[in-house]
Amino acid sequence: MNVEELRKNNNRLEEENLNKSEKEDMTKIVVYLRGSHLSDMDQELVRQDILDMVLSAKERGEDMSRAIGTDYKQFCDDIIAEIKPRSKIEAVKDILSMVSMSAAMLILIKMVFFTAEVVRTVILKQSIDLNVPIRYLDIFLMMFIVAASWAMVEVILKDAFDENDRRTKIIVAVIFVTLIVGFGLLYGLRIGTGTVFEVNLIAGYLGAAFLYVISRINDKTKK
Repeated sequence: MNVEELRKNNNRLEEENLNKSEKEDMTKIVVYLRGSHLSDMDQELVRQDILDMVLSAKERGEDMSRAIGTDYKQFCDDIIAEIKPRSKIEAVKDILSMVSMSAAMLILIKMVFFTAEVVRTVILKQSIDLNVPIRYLDIFLMMFIVAASWAMVEVILKDAFDENDRRTKIIVAVIFVTLIVGFGLLYGLRIGTGTVFEVNLIAGYLGAAFLYVISRINDKTKK
């Protein structure tokens, strides 16, 4: 059984056997495991073991806290400490998947906006140029968004058991404000607006599709 099959099976067990409160607690556990050093397969195996414990307790008429205790974070930490971390290859594949997917989405957005401009040009019966200018600001924005997205995800995963989410909200707010203010200042002062190179509109769409496929293939090959 691969990761996807095991994940679907765990999802089914949760949906069919847990009540609303138990599902919420299991969601926090799963989110916390996602932020650990465990491989995807080990995360799902741990999740499966926890589900088995919870379901066995329910059969005895006991609640979830009787099965794994009331401190879910400490329970997860104890399990994580006993399992070998994911390999460097797996870590690189995770980073590659995240970067590829993020880049694909950002490139797609850039191409869609430029396509809208092309349509406007056609309507106005002006000359059409299908070469999309890639500016320094575009590259900077892409790098910042990818890094910021990774940082926000890491914070959210680590704070899965934080009921107040204070740290998460502060960090997300700081990143968002920094992005808006920084981009506004750079654009307003015309810093980085010079063109680095141009790419054909069709090639841009193909590039975004290629990166998306790379990300999906990478996810599918995880064992």
